[in-house]
Amino acid sequence: MPPLIWDPFALFEVLGVLPCEDESGHSHAYLIEQGAVRLALTIWPYDADVEVQVSEVSLPKPLFKYSLLGCPGIRVVDDKRGKFLEFAAPSTFTGRYDGYGVMPYGLRVWVDPQIFLEPFTYPS
Repeated sequence: MPPLIWDPFALFEVLGVLPCEDESGHSHAYLIEQGAVRLALTIWPYDADVEVQVSEVSLPKPLFKYSLLGCPGIRVVDDKRGKFLEFAAPSTFTGRYDGYGVMPYGLRVWVDPQIFLEPFTYPS
């Protein structure tokens, strides 16, 4: 499986936080807190896996947990809707993702003005 195509610096621009890396450097974990809502985003670039969790800090388990195993790419979108991340769904491309093209479907993540997640698809 090809590695995940992403730009860690672009994620910093959107998320506003630096990642914590595990001891071996195989994963990058981002934690964003807005009041009682917490977004935890973990990326394993060499496995091309991504996990997104949304929690309410007083609850023991996440409200939402979404795993993208074999995610081909993450891109930053900055348009009239704001600045957000798009995560390509697995098996989206027949070849390797180039890092720039439109992803036909997947998951969007906003943190500004608030944490918001949305599945998406572009008309073909």
